[in-house]
Amino acid sequence: MTKKLTISICKQIAKLSFKIEELKDDGVGNEISALEDKIGDIESDLESAIDELNDSRDEALDEDGLTEAAKEKITKAFDTKIEKAKEAADRKIEKIRDEIDKAEELQSYLDDTMAALMSTAEELAGNMEYEFDAYAA
Repeated sequence: MTKKLTISICKQIAKLSFKIEELKDDGVGNEISALEDKIGDIESDLESAIDELNDSRDEALDEDGLTEAAKEKITKAFDTKIEKAKEAADRKIEKIRDEIDKAEELQSYLDDTMAALMSTAEELAGNMEYEFDAYAA
């Protein structure tokens, strides 16, 4: 392999490595961050919904003339609503975590690809140096 060709290949590897790094950091990294923010939003929305349901339950329980059975029924109904809201949020969060796992797998693959490219470039540079030394001798 000629010195010029080897240098050209190494330049192309460097460009490709840069693009992969850019994709990994800007594309995949930003996607993971956005997904994590989404989880935070869901958790925050859940807390707000639970607070509202608890306030509504307390208002309903403050009604005059309620029997213990009626109070228990009201409490049970609101507890069921809260549990369903938690379950729905957990399902949404689990789906997002699956997406995060996939993005992290892609990030790992890109890291492995970068390492392989860099190793190849180093090997080519080493071969070129060896060939140059052999030619000079």
